[in-house]
This record gives sequence, C-alpha cells and structure tokens, in this order.
Amino acid sequence: MLFKEYTVKNESFLANIKLKWLIDQVSKTDEMDKSLYNLKPLTDNKKTKKYLLNLLNDFSKIMNFSEKKDFLENFKKFNYNFNKIINLLNKNIRTSFKFQILYFFYINKFYEIKNYKEFISKPEKKIDTTESVFIEIFLKKCSLNITKISKVHYLFSLIKGLIKK
Repeated sequence: MLFKEYTVKNESFLANIKLKWLIDQVSKTDEMDKSLYNLKPLTDNKKTKKYLLNLLNDFSKIMNFSEKKDFLENFKKFNYNFNKIINLLNKNIRTSFKFQILYFFYINKFYEIKNYKEFISKPEKKIDTTESVFIEIFLKKCSLNITKISKVHYLFSLIKGLIKK
C-alpha cells in the first residue's frame, strides 16, 4: 500500500501530506477513517501499532532517495519494522532488504540504479525464491532500460526458479 499510494512519482508535497494524515489516523485509532479499517488489527495491538508508526515515519524519510547513504540507512529501519510487524502477527515470512528496496525502485519507476551497484552486488544471506526471481528480472530489465515486468514473464521465471530449487 505505501509503495503504491505514497510513491515519489506523485508530487512529493502531496505525498507527504497524505502520509502525515495516515500517521495521524493510525495514532488515534478511535477516530480512524473508515477507509483504513483494514489496519484495525494492527492498530488495536499496542506493539504492532508502535512498529506501524515507526514504519510510517521511516517511510516518510525514504521518499527522497537522492542522498544514498541516508536512504539506505532509513530503508534498513523500514525493513526491520516491516518484518517486526509480520513477526508480531505470527506470520512465518520475512522479506529481504534488497527485495524491498528494489521493489520500491520498481514501483517508483526508478531505473537509474548504477548509484546503488555496491548495495546490489552484496549477496543476501537468506532470500526467498520469489524475491530472488524478482530481483534477477528487475536487474536485467534495468540494464536493458525496460520498465515493465509482465506477470507472465515473472510467473514463468518463478516456476523455473522453483523447479531448480
């Protein structure tokens, strides 16, 4: 939701206002807007609410990714809070830092990843097949200046990746 609704491709001033509104709504759950009721399970629990607010604050810091070092540090915090929420909800999944950041770039149509080569070349310790397939396709598409990943191509590559595994 955050990557698509509060993307950098929207006017950043407007995106920041929308994000501040969301943070305000999450902070005062008893007056939450009806459009956000799907967040109720997260806001009803004090621990998940705390991490959700941290996540939203971290997201507000990563919307501007012109300063690479700050961007990567803030994204690490974002990824930590995201995985912490998933863990608190007793879901047995994790998402990798590399996948999340490249998915963020994909959603924001940011393909100038040469500034992030050092980060991209670092091997990820534990990474899911679905994430590694996306990363592989995204990096190939970026090198060819192609901006769209088709669902068919992704699913075909995912099936190949699962068979290899």
